[in-house]
Amino acid sequence: MMMSYRAAVSGVVFAVCAVGSARAVDAPHPVEGTPSVWIVELGGYGVFEPTYLGSRRYGGSFKPQIDIREAGDKEWLSFPNDAFDYSLYETNNFRAGPAADISLQSRLHGQDIDLHLGKADVTLQGGAFFEYYPLDMIRTRVELLQGINGNLGFATNLSADYIWQPREDLVLTLGPRAQIVNDRYASDYFSTQIAFRHHNTYVPYRAEGGLLSSGGEFTSKYDLTSTFSAKFFLDYTQLMGPAADSPRVDLKGASEQVIVGIGGSYKFDIHQ
Repeated sequence: MMMSYRAAVSGVVFAVCAVGSARAVDAPHPVEGTPSVWIVELGGYGVFEPTYLGSRRYGGSFKPQIDIREAGDKEWLSFPNDAFDYSLYETNNFRAGPAADISLQSRLHGQDIDLHLGKADVTLQGGAFFEYYPLDMIRTRVELLQGINGNLGFATNLSADYIWQPREDLVLTLGPRAQIVNDRYASDYFSTQIAFRHHNTYVPYRAEGGLLSSGGEFTSKYDLTSTFSAKFFLDYTQLMGPAADSPRVDLKGASEQVIVGIGGSYKFDIHQ
């Protein structure tokens, strides 16, 4: 099971890299002696989301967004739930490089439920991303992330988006999302230890890896001025398989998860 999972992931990555390399073009080089100009976009979202993955209770949080590029470079789309990334290799329709993500969603229940779960509340992940545009209006992305702190499991995030720009100052996107994880990742979030009552006895529950969730995301970006933008996103996730069957979801939570975010960004230049 593990070997086939890793082989499938490796195949996806190899295919994406191969297609991107086939369409590679030489990036323009800056003229020697020309001062560098960096374009920085800082912003974030106020987010209304489940208090933990699989919860039926909701609370508020903040999701920051940072984008830095050199003037003259292509401006790639940035989505609210993408991992932070840095492009080491780019063509006109493909890019790849290191990626990192942080999650502040608690893996612990409140005092009202008799389930012993998780360790740390903060999860830091590191890995790589691969992004490919088969058409100008379609973006596909693969993120391979290994837990460094908190949840030490491995996750593969898959996404595709249709991009519609009805006017110059407005961008709308819509597309599917999916997450595939290994046993360690699923267990850290959804396994229980001698806490689940089953046929009048307490038994442990062991969550296994595989397809953890699927869903979709809608985003919009409206440029109020050349420097200020207003943003919105709506994310729907359906927990699948062992995650949905976990006592923490089946007894006290919800397999359907909705996240709403409203925010904005400010763009400015840095001259060197």
